[in-house]
Amino acid sequence: MQAAAFLVALGLALGCSLGVHAQELKPGVGEVKLALPGGGIYVGTVTGGVPDGKGYFKDADGMQYEGEVRMGKRTGVAQALFPDGNRYQGEWKDGEPDGNGTMHYLLGGAYEGRWREGMRDGSGIMTFAGSGRRAQVGFLDGKRIDVAPPPRVQEPPKETYALRDANAPVGSRMARKISTSALPLNAGWEKLTSAQQRIVRDRYPALDEADEPPYPVKGPQSFYARMAELAGKYQINEDVRVYVLVGADGKVASVTSIGLEDPEARRLAGVLAGLVNYKPARCGGQPCQMMVPFHLSLSVEY
Repeated sequence: MQAAAFLVALGLALGCSLGVHAQELKPGVGEVKLALPGGGIYVGTVTGGVPDGKGYFKDADGMQYEGEVRMGKRTGVAQALFPDGNRYQGEWKDGEPDGNGTMHYLLGGAYEGRWREGMRDGSGIMTFAGSGRRAQVGFLDGKRIDVAPPPRVQEPPKETYALRDANAPVGSRMARKISTSALPLNAGWEKLTSAQQRIVRDRYPALDEADEPPYPVKGPQSFYARMAELAGKYQINEDVRVYVLVGADGKVASVTSIGLEDPEARRLAGVLAGLVNYKPARCGGQPCQMMVPFHLSLSVEY
């Protein structure tokens, strides 16, 4: 039996609940429970059989929304938990943050201010990841306009880096790919190009331009190789998300594993991530605490 661990991206998704309807769904007086196209559910008030008034949505991808609804559209004041783990509370229009609202980011920091069609647009207050520093910021169509744009770097040719199985299949001289990534798997932060560092930085929505995220000292190669072995041992065919909180001293403060049904496999995934050496984040030139996210899609080949 062979196992293949494919890297989708560094980042995304931590499941948790909003509280009111997130566990056992028990409609209250005047509420109904509806099955929605695509596998989602709605619990709340309706008008003519259409969600209207106030209610709770949970989509098939894990997206949760609780608040005002206008004839089937998520419009009004509400709170939401996105599939990537970010939490929003504020005004909505036609299913997207629009107006005044606050987004708390899973990878640290928050933005409180104006939104338009799901993007930060206008003025607001940013709480930066790691340092907790707060500052007035401005956005236009999701891009900051109150600071000089990051220096332009030459875009490298689109390339996929691969980690190959050291044990080639019988009858083959070619080692099989067990992990792929848009970034070199055996390179630490300092060895990444400016464009590659930008790929990592852009996954942190509240990272100040002068700050750096944490990163595996020698790249994530050893972790992915061990996760491939874990997938083979436990016959894992599912998405896995592992979040490592790295302290200012570079030591692992905590590890959270999401997406593994087998509790022992979930525990071991956390142990493996904790064995990696990490470069701490830097905030204002000083080491600070921040999270490293791993997102893998594991599969077993027979």
